[in-house]
Amino acid sequence: MNVGIYLVSNYPKKSIFLEAVEICNNLDVDFLEIGIPFSDPIADGEILEKAAFECLSKYDTQDFFESLFEVKKLFKKRLYVMTYANIAYSLKDELKNYNKILNGIILADLPVREAINFEKQLDCNIIKFATPESRKKDLDLAIKNTKDFIYFISKRGITGGSFSLESQTIEKINYCRKQAKVYLGFGIRNASDAKEASKIADGVIIGTQAAIELQKGISDFEKFIKSITK
Repeated sequence: MNVGIYLVSNYPKKSIFLEAVEICNNLDVDFLEIGIPFSDPIADGEILEKAAFECLSKYDTQDFFESLFEVKKLFKKRLYVMTYANIAYSLKDELKNYNKILNGIILADLPVREAINFEKQLDCNIIKFATPESRKKDLDLAIKNTKDFIYFISKRGITGGSFSLESQTIEKINYCRKQAKVYLGFGIRNASDAKEASKIADGVIIGTQAAIELQKGISDFEKFIKSITK
């Protein structure tokens, strides 16, 4: 099963965050999505929002980006950054310093139409989103311009909650998969959810539950990742 894990940069503290990165590498996680904490995380549910605010009280944005170099040493597969357009645009010159270690950027508040223009400004790969609300012309635009995979959001709203898919959403995922790889995220909380999602998509992305397990401790996090990737 192809699994992408979302980790909030330096959460709950930098040393544990880097241990989690190493565990993901050792347990053959497909890619890491490292979230850069932001003061207005509109796509995040309660758990990830709380994690972001906790990190912002300890570290600044430069600390989060500098940690990426250490992540790259520990994790040998694909590496993405997740942040918001405001941060990416304000730091677009600095972001170019990270192009060599990143496979792309995920901008949670950027529709596919705007992502294409933004990509040219940042000179990097931006992962295209699709949602249950995406129109056919938006799906076609995402397919045409995808260099890696389409990040399909399984449900309306913010991260967290439970996993379920409406029939129309499954039809849209199937449509995208005819021409592009699709990873499914939002609401995937356990091995059972991941197994169901992987029947429909090329891979799954897990964020909120990973943060919950890290809150419990690094051994619980390791058990959780093992349960998903086994």
